[in-house]
Amino acid sequence: MNFLEKEWARIALVSYTAWAFYVLAIITVAPNIIYGVFGVDTNPLVWGRLQIVAIVAGLVGRVILQPTANRWRRRSILAALFAAICFISLPALASHKTKPNFDAAAFTLISKWEGKRNASYQDIVGIWTICYGHTRTAGPGQYKSDAECRQQLIGEINEYRAGLHAYFSSQTKAARLPVMRDAAYTSLAYNVGIRSAGRSTATRRLNAGNIKGGCNALTWWNKAGGRVVRGLVRRRSEERQYCLRG
Repeated sequence: MNFLEKEWARIALVSYTAWAFYVLAIITVAPNIIYGVFGVDTNPLVWGRLQIVAIVAGLVGRVILQPTANRWRRRSILAALFAAICFISLPALASHKTKPNFDAAAFTLISKWEGKRNASYQDIVGIWTICYGHTRTAGPGQYKSDAECRQQLIGEINEYRAGLHAYFSSQTKAARLPVMRDAAYTSLAYNVGIRSAGRSTATRRLNAGNIKGGCNALTWWNKAGGRVVRGLVRRRSEERQYCLRG
């Protein structure tokens, strides 16, 4: 028994609905392909919107007359419209980077302010320290290469990032936290503590959608011992620049 339409080959080639679902299939697998080839983790929110567009196009295609005359002209117009939607979405797709890109941005920002010593030493209160201020596993007689210090700092940065993300709303994590802004907020948490950064005005403003206000509020953390410290002013200023670039 034949379950196929008699003209299934022609329908598969010319049907609006068929082409809409071809596009839907491409949109569904595209994020995995992009990640596998380029290592870029694109924004799932935008892909979801494109999927909705393709589904609606398929449903509409079921009720549109499809005469032979001028069919390629009509399809060219629809293809151009869909391409325009994809083009408009590209900045949002590109705004969400992979974890390695976050690691690079956060390391560049944080490492310059922490300072590095490859050999273990005792700080001013006698605590053994190594690399970028690491104390947890530091002890006498230790030595780490630059690469080991880098990996150690990146590991700690991601611990602070994971803790801070618990204070961000789902909307913030989905649409307001590109790499540079993520690095800026993580740098603040690394410097002042996860709880302090998570409960800060900077975080509350970001969760409320006030991105610029949140970035500006990063600069408020410029005091130590009740007085403004020039080094903290410079660090907060660079964090703000990272945040606004995001």
